[in-house]
Amino acid sequence: MSSLSSFSVSSPMHRFTYKGFPIHIKEYGKGNSDIPLVFIGGAFQNISQIEKLSLAFAPKTWVIAVDTPGNGETGVLPNNYLFDFVCNAINHSLVEEMGVDRINLLGCSYGSIIAMRYAQMFPNIDRLLLGAAMDSLPEDLEYEFNRLLFLLEWNKREEFAEGFTNLLTNPTLRMTNRLCKLTGLKLKHALLHSDDGIIEQFIHNTRRILTDGTTDLSLMPDIETVVFTGEYDSFTPPESNKRVANAFKRSRYVSIANADHMFHVEQFRKTVDTILGGVLDPIKLHIAA
Repeated sequence: MSSLSSFSVSSPMHRFTYKGFPIHIKEYGKGNSDIPLVFIGGAFQNISQIEKLSLAFAPKTWVIAVDTPGNGETGVLPNNYLFDFVCNAINHSLVEEMGVDRINLLGCSYGSIIAMRYAQMFPNIDRLLLGAAMDSLPEDLEYEFNRLLFLLEWNKREEFAEGFTNLLTNPTLRMTNRLCKLTGLKLKHALLHSDDGIIEQFIHNTRRILTDGTTDLSLMPDIETVVFTGEYDSFTPPESNKRVANAFKRSRYVSIANADHMFHVEQFRKTVDTILGGVLDPIKLHIAA
């Protein structure tokens, strides 16, 4: 059995509740570092779907992967429960249930909103890592999110899957990059065959972004921060990620070559190296004036 497989077998799953809503947490590589890397994935990335990444981090750092309320097998979190509620649920689980006082925090895409809000609310982060960071919705993306919700309301699943695939994977890059094209095909297939529970989660999580997804970057704390995304990310573009990086006094931006928003699939090893470098290495940070 490989070392990665042994991590998977021995990794405990914790199921907690916060004010009546479940939150699920899975640990990998406990004891490999004093401070865990807490990993919050995207809207469609439950613990199982980010496990390959978690296992890749685990030989170097203790990893705590999180299914927040409203994600994975936790069911639906109604959209009137805002991001502060999600952050309080995470903090309750880590601090009060698990006794974890200090963390490194990784949030990607939808998870980046949660990670930035958590950083504003709680002072227990050593390093912050933001992948495909989303601090606000431009008008065209707000329109597209509302269009996707409309398509689901009218049960136009094929059009929904096509539209969301074109957001998360760059259509131009798919024409020339075989791996990007394959990623897009797999994503569309998964969206077409998602069960009603997953779709209901998408509806409420998307409405939560539309209602409460704007982060005031002027209020970000002084934390060593790494922000990264694919160089061809058309969903959360590099320019937007650079703006987020510049909001921190000690930060750096990393561009992942030959990838778009789905960088973790298209450039897996580069993604792992970027994240582990942000957690473990003495990094050269951009010091804001």
